[in-house]
Amino acid sequence: MNQNIFFVSDMTSETKMWLLALLSLLHRTSVSETETFQVLGPPAPVVVSPGEDVVLPCSLSPSVSALDQVVRWLRVGLIVPICLYANQQYILQDPLSPYWGRTELFTAELARGNVSLILRDVRHSDRGQYKCLVEFKEAVVDLGVRALGSQPSVSLHSPGGGQTQLLCRSEGWFPAPAVIWTDRDGHDVTSLSSTTVEKDSQGLLSVSSYIPVQQESNIFSCLVRSAQPGPDWGPQLHIPRDFSSGPSGWMVALCVTAAVTVAASALLVIQWRRMDREEKLISKYFNKDIWNVVFLSVCWNFRHESLKCF
Repeated sequence: MNQNIFFVSDMTSETKMWLLALLSLLHRTSVSETETFQVLGPPAPVVVSPGEDVVLPCSLSPSVSALDQVVRWLRVGLIVPICLYANQQYILQDPLSPYWGRTELFTAELARGNVSLILRDVRHSDRGQYKCLVEFKEAVVDLGVRALGSQPSVSLHSPGGGQTQLLCRSEGWFPAPAVIWTDRDGHDVTSLSSTTVEKDSQGLLSVSSYIPVQQESNIFSCLVRSAQPGPDWGPQLHIPRDFSSGPSGWMVALCVTAAVTVAASALLVIQWRRMDREEKLISKYFNKDIWNVVFLSVCWNFRHESLKCF
């Protein structure tokens, strides 16, 4: 006779704890509960910056005790829980799990029905959906990890009909940034623009903003700003007054000056020298009355210090 016998004594301690939690969960589903509850998550996504700790809210309603419940937190798409609590103790995780040592419950709050998860040292790879399960009831929490997008690229766009637009584009944002256009006098002309936002396969957002170019306007600034405190990206564009939107009436030369320096005075000296050399070079080879030049300056606004572009 072929006998397949698996002794509990042969199990590892981790396997025993997983089996104990499973048996507890199966047992509780066969028992009629005298108290019913709902599992509630947040109404909106939770957004955090990389490296920070975050709380993924989850609670029972009414606020019944979760001390004797089986509490599981799952990352959608993964089978193994990133946090498991049963029989008033944590069930150990796999040390190879990317969540090893980074998850924790508010154990002192479990008696009040608070089953929120603490996720420490958030990484970009943590963004996504999480399930908070108590017994077999669940709530879903969306976690977004802030991402600062790329330096905006600015180009001329001709949609047809003899109209020419400036296109300001930046990629790799989360959440979606705000795009602000101003004219040479600093007046907000964003209402004249149209902006679209697209999501890529990694959940990051790309923003494209278009504004029509008019002959009487010769300076536009496009500012792509995070919805959260942090750096702003601001290209400033110079469009000569004799701008013509005809396909053979203009060409564009891009003169890019990008500088990040500790001393603002040194930056200004370098920038003015560079612009002077570029202007002389353009004057030598191009007739300014015919050719149109677009100057693109990259402006940085750091969290603790700012730098104004001229």
